[in-house]
Amino acid sequence: MRVFSTLLLITSLLLSSTGYSEQQYNDQKVVYHMNYHDESRISETMTNIANHIQAVGEEHIEIKVVVHGQAIEYFMDAVKDQAKQISIDSLRLSDVQFIICGNTLDGYKVTREDLYDVEEEDVVQAGLPTIIDLQQKGYIYVRP
Repeated sequence: MRVFSTLLLITSLLLSSTGYSEQQYNDQKVVYHMNYHDESRISETMTNIANHIQAVGEEHIEIKVVVHGQAIEYFMDAVKDQAKQISIDSLRLSDVQFIICGNTLDGYKVTREDLYDVEEEDVVQAGLPTIIDLQQKGYIYVRP
């Protein structure tokens, strides 16, 4: 009996050490919440999103990022900042949608044209109700 237990333990250890490349995840729908201005935090969030996509695979994940409050300044600055443009564009190439809060645009007295590459369909009336709506549609909430 002891030999069987030992063999079972060794087998389970070998099976669990197959490495990250073979790990499988279910398809995912995720809404990231970004409402802060701290550029290092935004940069970390962008890296988190890229790592998330790489781990799950582009064909198995749908990501939306709701941007409101002070985070809107990142998209305003990106108009003239190529590094920020690259950061945004690289995620868009992986089908990440940045959703912009219309109330924030009104509060900042800017339009979508004052932001880097924001289309009309990317703007919603309000960010927080959009997050709730996406959660009700099965998106998992993440706020790094």
